[in-house]
Amino acid sequence: MARNPHISQSVRSEQNLYEDIIIESLKIYGQDVEYLPRSLVNEDKIFGEDAVSRFDDAYTIEMYLENIEGFDGDQELFTKFGVEIRDRATLHVSRRRWEFAVGLNVDYNRPREGDLIYLPLSDQIFEIMRVIDDRPFYQIQDLPTFRMEIELFEYAGEDFDTGTEVIDEVEEKYAYNYNVGVTPLRRAKAKLSIT
Repeated sequence: MARNPHISQSVRSEQNLYEDIIIESLKIYGQDVEYLPRSLVNEDKIFGEDAVSRFDDAYTIEMYLENIEGFDGDQELFTKFGVEIRDRATLHVSRRRWEFAVGLNVDYNRPREGDLIYLPLSDQIFEIMRVIDDRPFYQIQDLPTFRMEIELFEYAGEDFDTGTEVIDEVEEKYAYNYNVGVTPLRRAKAKLSIT
């Protein structure tokens, strides 16, 4: 059977209509999340990574959580160092909405691996592990969404100053605290204790 002769897939107005329908469905079935772009403080030019990153901004945007039955991944994993929680999920976001809400404020044109997403529904922060930008694969000759595979974020000394209290308290809650105190013993001797 031949394609419908009344619809041309390369007409921009029909591509815009398709994208508008996707944006509307994301607003209906999705949820508001906070997108946190990563700022590299001291980038390693060889490996392209940074041991200490900053998260200074949080942008609210709607995304669709693909996993309707719960988080994927290994869930709770018992190791010799304790329990690890490995929750994973897949999110969808409209290209146009991402460009409008986030892309105008950063110097890259798509969600980036290493950026964070705060899900208020579960009160957890996830890290973007992979961005797939070609699914759905050219329906009506366009790519209207980004698909992101995310994994539960493990805090490792990053600096959070987003202005959103729930997100910024991660740094206070999980940062290492050193309390240094000096207690006098006898005359000129003092004891130094680090806890």
